[in-house]
This record gives sequence, structure tokens and C-alpha cells, in this order.
Amino acid sequence: MTFAALPELTTLPSVTAAQMAEVDRVAIQELHLPVDVLMENASRQIAAAARLLLGGKVAGKRIIGLVGTGNNGGDAAGALRQLVNWGARVCAEVAAPQERLRESTRAQTTRLLLATTWETAIVHDASRKGLRDLDADLLLDGLLGYSARGAPRDDVARLIAAANTSAVPILAVDLPSGLDPDTGERTNVAIHAKATVTLALPKKGLLVNGARGAVGELLLADIGVPHVAFDRVGVDTRRLFIDGDLVRIRH
Repeated sequence: MTFAALPELTTLPSVTAAQMAEVDRVAIQELHLPVDVLMENASRQIAAAARLLLGGKVAGKRIIGLVGTGNNGGDAAGALRQLVNWGARVCAEVAAPQERLRESTRAQTTRLLLATTWETAIVHDASRKGLRDLDADLLLDGLLGYSARGAPRDDVARLIAAANTSAVPILAVDLPSGLDPDTGERTNVAIHAKATVTLALPKKGLLVNGARGAVGELLLADIGVPHVAFDRVGVDTRRLFIDGDLVRIRH
């Protein structure tokens, strides 16, 4: 199965970063959906998108996750654990020391190590030990999320530059790192993805014409955010996933 076999959407709502932050707050704090539950749902959808991007199978493939400090990093690390179950060999290149990772992201990198062996998974601190080679079949970009502002810096900027020059296809998690979630403007250092799997609902910047070069193919994944959470920001999501929980957006 490939992207072409997915259900397609041509018209759908989108949200600003501020709206998405409020949706996340409602889901987690008021509807009592733990971050960990949403992250596990996201991780499996990202892994499914990676498998589609690689032609339907990942057995024997080498997949590297670029793991930032926030929830997108946790999503990428969780996806690597799923991909190991499907036969992939993976590596998490972490952009900061473990103590600087968000608790949920640190938990996902720990689970990756506990659930695998050194033969199938490696977690590497690129911030302290330097970047390993990016020779792989696919890169997962989980460096920055929709709350990031300004140009990427330091180790994150170096990882983005290395990814873009590697000639390895990149699957961006939620949005390409370095892309403004509201305007679609790219900083001087931004991921150029072959595909992006955005979570719950597209951020407005992903649908801007000028963003296509960074976004690539655009997929939308259901991660279990209830409709009522989107109702709170005036957005109706009730018919988005009636044909499937992973859909392709024509943009």
C-alpha cells in the first residue's frame, strides 16, 4: 500500500498554533486524555505513514528519528519503537541531553531502549557526542513542534542542515521543523520533507502555497482528539475521518 491508496480530502478546516494549543489543553486537562495516550496514538500513525512512504514494508530498512526536546520528539521516538516491531532497524538522534527532554519524550526514548536490543535500536545523544552518519532509508523529523518560534539554533539547526544535505527522504512529524505553523514561512534553516504527517488537524501554514516545497505530500492522522475539544475553538471535525484514520490532503 502507498499514499495513493489513502482516502483523500480536498477541503477541510485548519487551525492556528494558538487554537491547537487550546485544543490540546482541553483534551488533556478537561477531558482527561493523558499526553501519553495521545502520543502513543500519534506514534503509531507516524509509523504507518513511514511504512507507506517506503512502499508498504519496513523490514530491513534503516530509519533514523531526529528527536527534539518536545512532544514531536516523543512522537518520533515512539514511532521508532513501532517500526522496530515491523522489522526496521532504527536510531534516535537526540538533539539535547536526557535531562533537557520533556518528561513524555524522555519516557519514549527510554521505552525504545527497553523494548529493543542494540542490534535493532540505538539512542544517541547528538548534542554531546556529535552527529552520527545519516545513512538511512528514511529520516523522521521530530525536532520542533507548532509552539516553536524563530529560526532553529545550535544542535537543532545542525541536525536540520545535515538532514537536508543527506539526500535521504524525510517524513516530518506534524510540520517540518523551521516552518512557521501559521504563515507557512520558512526560516533559513528548515526541513525540506518528502512528506508530512500532521496530527489531529492541519496547522494553517501547511496549506499555504509557498510551503509546499517544505511540506511535500501532506497526510492527516487521527490521534483520538475528541470533536468536543475542537468545538471549543469553533472548528467542526466530525466528518474528517469517516473514510479512514489516515488521509491524504490535496493541497
